[in-house]
Parts: sequence; C-alpha cells; structure tokens
Amino acid sequence: MLTRNDVEAVVHRIARHLIDDAEHCAWVNPALDDEILRRALRDSRAATWIALEGDRVTGHLYGAILEGGSYARGVWVGPDGASWDDADTLADLYAVAGQEWIDQDALDHYVWVLDNEESTRPWYELGFARMHMRGVLALEQRPVRALPARYTRRTGTLDDLNLAVRLTQEIDRSQARGPSFALDHHAGSLRHELAETLSDPEVAYHLVEYDGIGIGQCITFPLEPRRGSFDATLHLSAVAVLDEHQGRGVASALLDAVTCEALDDGYNFVETNWRVTNQRAQRYWTHYGFHPTYVRLHRRIGS
Repeated sequence: MLTRNDVEAVVHRIARHLIDDAEHCAWVNPALDDEILRRALRDSRAATWIALEGDRVTGHLYGAILEGGSYARGVWVGPDGASWDDADTLADLYAVAGQEWIDQDALDHYVWVLDNEESTRPWYELGFARMHMRGVLALEQRPVRALPARYTRRTGTLDDLNLAVRLTQEIDRSQARGPSFALDHHAGSLRHELAETLSDPEVAYHLVEYDGIGIGQCITFPLEPRRGSFDATLHLSAVAVLDEHQGRGVASALLDAVTCEALDDGYNFVETNWRVTNQRAQRYWTHYGFHPTYVRLHRRIGS
C-alpha cells in the first residue's frame, strides 16, 4: 500500500508518464497540478498499491470502484492510475490489487491507456482486451452543413425522456449486433440514467426532427478535469440517428452545429468514445476529425 513517504515518488512517476504519453500523441494534455494530485493520493492511500525495489518505487496501481450506473461494481484505472518499470512489476501489482477488487465483488476491470503497443501489451498479457477508444477534436471555425429539407434542430428537455430512451435503445440494439455483441449494456437502468442525465443543468440535449418527429440526438456536457484531457473540453455522447434517416448527412450537420456552438461558448476541444469493434463508428469519427488517444481495456473475472 502507498505510504506518505511514497507519495512524492508516485507524483513524479505520474507526471513523467503523462509527458511520455504526450510525446507519443499530441492530443494528450501533459499538464498536471502537483498539489491536487498529492492530496488525491494521500486520500486514496488505502486503495493504491506500489512496487518497491529497495527504497525505490518501481510502479503503482490505483483503481476506483464505481457504485452506480451501467458499470456498477466495475473498477476503473485512469491514465494516471498505473505505472510500471517492466511488465513483471505490473503483473505483481495487478495480482494483489485485482484480488482485493474481486474480494469486494468488483469483477469488471477497466483500464484507460495510451493506444500504443508499449502501453497496451502488458495489459493484454494479463487478459485484458480492447473495448472503447477515446477521440479528441480541436475546435475551430468551420462551415456548418445544413440539415436536409424537412429536418430541423432543437434543444431537448426532460419532457423528451421517452424519445431519449427510444433513440438510445437504437444505439444499444446496434451495439448488440455483431461484431460488437454488447448484450448487457444499460441492463435495465437506461430510463433512470437518462432521467438523471437530462435533469442535470450542465447537460445539453440536442435533437433533430423530421416533420416534427424526433429522429436523431446527441448529448453534451462539460468534461470534468481529468488527467490527459485538455481544459475547456466538451464531452459528446449518445449520438444516434434512426436507421431510415441515416446516410443523409443528418448526424454530421447536427455535430457541425453543436461543435460550432461549443467553440462560441468557450470550449477548445471535444471528446467522445466509440467501441473498437464498431468499425463503422471508427471510420465516421476519425473522418469527422477526431484523433484517437486512449483506449479502454476490459477484463471480466469469471463467467
């Protein structure tokens, strides 16, 4: 476990790790508030494991267990949550931390790491697999493509909850098909989650209608400060267009309007995530201008 005497060494390792990530990928923010990180590490000492060689720290591992939402009882390791001098060190850390997570009935383990071989291979060797990609878009003035005739855009509210559920279920149905086969997403909590989301004053719900009927959506909210992400970043999620309205430029016109408004509101970047098994989504987001940065790896313990 982390001791007060080891905090400074771990802060240094995390700072060096973020700098290394940024040197490999220009879309990673290496900036770090050392004092905030020190306080966070002191508060989470009981959940942070370190590896030692003599008095020298050779690795660390921290995972947060989520208590609610779609990923309840899942353990999350962020870009700042792990460092290691070699793969054996990471394996030793995960053997201890993973067992404690399992003892707490946290059987889904998620890790965000830079999407390069040096960062991902040690986790693959521990049984993890690629799940989601994080993409970053730098905002700039650009022309806004118009919606096709008979399509209009408006801001949604909690009164549109039934529509939000229907459109998000379209995403889930798409993800349930091969090759993703994501069969347990939301697991019955969708309506409750969306009600909470749309009730949040920082969340914006963007809708596209066809002859007054909702057929497309996206949800945006300010991204909370987190390691590796830039300040003034807007998060984009739940993008959906009904099948019969796809291929007409509806999604791109909606995103054009949303990102231009974000730039006017003072945001400099937008982030979104997509499943790595969804090659159509991968092509769409990268063609739109998003740059892949971190990949979310996942391991499920047991059946």
